Amino acid sequence: MLRSRWILFLTVSFCLAASRVSAFHTALEVRASMLRATDLMLNLDADAAEGECRHVLTLAQGEAAGRFCLAMVTLTRTEDKDDPAPDLDHFLVQMGEAISTAEVLERSQPTDAEVKLLLGLAQGSKALADGGRKNYLAAFQAIREAHRRFEEALRLDPNLIDAYYGLGVYNYALGRLPALLKPLVSIALPPGDGTHGLEEMERVAEHGAYLKMTARVALLHLYAGTEQKYAEAVRLGRDLLSRYPGNPDLYFATANAASELGRTTEALEIARRVARNMAEGRPHFNSDIAARYNQLLGKIYMDQGEHATALAFFKRAIEAPTPPRYRWVTAWAWTRSGMIHDLQGEREEAVRRYRKALAVEGEGTAKDVARRYLDEPYIGRPRPAS
Repeated sequence: MLRSRWILFLTVSFCLAASRVSAFHTALEVRASMLRATDLMLNLDADAAEGECRHVLTLAQGEAAGRFCLAMVTLTRTEDKDDPAPDLDHFLVQMGEAISTAEVLERSQPTDAEVKLLLGLAQGSKALADGGRKNYLAAFQAIREAHRRFEEALRLDPNLIDAYYGLGVYNYALGRLPALLKPLVSIALPPGDGTHGLEEMERVAEHGAYLKMTARVALLHLYAGTEQKYAEAVRLGRDLLSRYPGNPDLYFATANAASELGRTTEALEIARRVARNMAEGRPHFNSDIAARYNQLLGKIYMDQGEHATALAFFKRAIEAPTPPRYRWVTAWAWTRSGMIHDLQGEREEAVRRYRKALAVEGEGTAKDVARRYLDEPYIGRPRPAS
């Protein structure tokens, strides 16, 4: 999920900013088409988005925007692939060409803040793709270059709110690094501040011109995950689902947050919408997410205290055919079912399930939780405030 979504978030306004250099009437048409393409990609409708991108390429001075738009489509299509490597490699070629085009713009317009923003977003997206391909030196260099461009953009135009998105992602990511890694990273990169980074993304979500929806989608996943701001997640999720009903990730994040708040009825209603989309054969709602759907239901019933029902759904999640990109779902089903057995005083069975979670290929939060409860039994937790 992280691999292409964050790259998409970072590249969306890159294309929009590129349209500033064209004639006024053409710029309006390019921007409108790019906004449509952005919405389509956030809704995971890659084919329709590609059509918009190709339309941009036909416009006078629309080459730069069209190139970036097509690169984003390449990334959007990795969402349903277990091996994103070929698409990431293709994206890196596309982005290299896009950066070269943007640098030409910069030389002709050295004081244009939006060209600086464009380059910062391009370098940031390139860094994430390079990281995904384990090109760590190239990723490091691109991160440093992205940060420099964002700061340059704001020095030229302090009111360019969208530039705070790039800085926010940077600050949040580096601010949340493990303590042991921070001194090593700070030798060559400016230090991050996770709290400040979140505030910067929230500012864009409220006042951004091009990246408002992009920032809101990012914040939904942070609020429903590491930040545990579940009430804010539900609020954002409701609005985003009405705009992007074809994106399964939004359903799962919003339902999870509602369940954490004890809003079982709302969480189940969202889960039922997933089930209807699956039954109707909607794109991205195929059998690949069956395990994820059952794991979600198990989580909802577990939060409600209906442990027998929860265990039945976790069993279905474990037994469902699961593509490699969703192995983390299987790990969560084993871990959470172990937590239920701990609550029931069945420590031996709980330990067995935690070990099953640890045997699932790959790493992730579920395994971290399983390791924790191997050392001491899970005893439950207080319900978050709504």
